[in-house]
Amino acid sequence: MSTMAQIWKMKDSELKQELADRKITAPDPWVRTDAIALVKMDMESKMSGVDEEGQVIEDPLKDIPKLELVKVIFHAQSEQSLPYVPVGHNGKAFYIPVEIEVEIPKYILNSCIKDAVEERMFPEVGVDGKINWRKKRVQRFPYTIVE
Repeated sequence: MSTMAQIWKMKDSELKQELADRKITAPDPWVRTDAIALVKMDMESKMSGVDEEGQVIEDPLKDIPKLELVKVIFHAQSEQSLPYVPVGHNGKAFYIPVEIEVEIPKYILNSCIKDAVEERMFPEVGVDGKINWRKKRVQRFPYTIVE
């Protein structure tokens, strides 16, 4: 099955063959954009789960995993913090706003954000009254999951 990008790149003869393969009558007189629109409508009807006669067909998207989303609010750590959380995953960049409830893919939260930790220095008052500095590993981008 061809994609819309491939359909647009086809020669007229290939487009006519695509229409024939899909059992669609070519527009008369031949208008390329009308033929492409017919192919697009056919592709959309297949995606909606309805065949040419209007009969409901088996779910065409059943094998595609559903993208799980989770609602979160990211918190600013200081006044100098960026207004967004920069996240990169498999070559894709996400800029998630801070202090706003957003839905993000669950895999981004689990694979990128939970793993983002950093070491910070915190003051600790000892028994003798001296202030000692201690390193702690903390979440780089603190957030709250909204139910």
